[in-house]
Amino acid sequence: MASTSFKISVGMPVYNGERYLESAIKATLQQTYSNFELIISDNASTDKTEVICRDFAASDPRIKYIRNSVNIGAAGNYNQLFHLAGGEYFRWFNADDLCSEHLHERCLKVLESRPDAVMCYGKTDIIDGEGRLLQHYDDNLDLQHDDVVTRFKTYFEVVGLTNAIYGLMRHSALKHTALMGNGSFHAADTNLMGELTLYGKIVEIPETLFFRRMHEDASSWDRKNTSVQQTFWTGQNKKFVLPTLKKHLAYIKAIQKSPNGFMGKLQMDLYILRRVVWHRQLIGAEISQFLKTRGEQQT
Repeated sequence: MASTSFKISVGMPVYNGERYLESAIKATLQQTYSNFELIISDNASTDKTEVICRDFAASDPRIKYIRNSVNIGAAGNYNQLFHLAGGEYFRWFNADDLCSEHLHERCLKVLESRPDAVMCYGKTDIIDGEGRLLQHYDDNLDLQHDDVVTRFKTYFEVVGLTNAIYGLMRHSALKHTALMGNGSFHAADTNLMGELTLYGKIVEIPETLFFRRMHEDASSWDRKNTSVQQTFWTGQNKKFVLPTLKKHLAYIKAIQKSPNGFMGKLQMDLYILRRVVWHRQLIGAEISQFLKTRGEQQT
């Protein structure tokens, strides 16, 4: 693990991000709370990403640049950044997004005064490739219920985009989660957020602190294209196998691993099993495809 002299660690995953990378790095360096490290993990980019990162790293000792020799996928790259982080608090920050200069200061103030909270984030604005406002997005993830079962169930009722992971999270809670998983299913960030509710409360600051850029060049832009998602999460066009079932099993594993009591775990397990029933047609289709593929391989 890196040095713990920094209060906050910012992990920036990047792949061919030359278009917006400089702006994202500057948005981090301009934070009013400056006791942080910025760790950039370059997923074997083929554009000018490496040059840009090395120039910034040479000019600011808070910046650490790591270049992967091959593309290890978003799951591996995000996870690697967390394992390299030494701060008491952690946040991911994509190389094409922007944030308010007050994000660290505002979120840290909440987490330092709220030991029952594991995450704090500000409101989100969605911007386009040119930085123009597209939408004031309501994350709806201000989950401050004292009861963990209520908090966990409510999360599934309100979650949309998981912009909150670009706020600030408590390292001590995050280390107990599966992070971004192992690349065996897409949208692992939704699993991560669900896991975090098992360890504490999520607090929203009623101030826009994050600007998420939606543009065609983003690696995960086409969410309905399975091939694109597989490449994004795995680093190669490796097919997901039973992803919906694995996603739900990951929730059950997280529940059992959490520090909650038997009855609470039971209630949450039953809730996930109900969700499996709700998704039975999709899971059934995935099982049929799996059996078909196995049959073709054996002939």
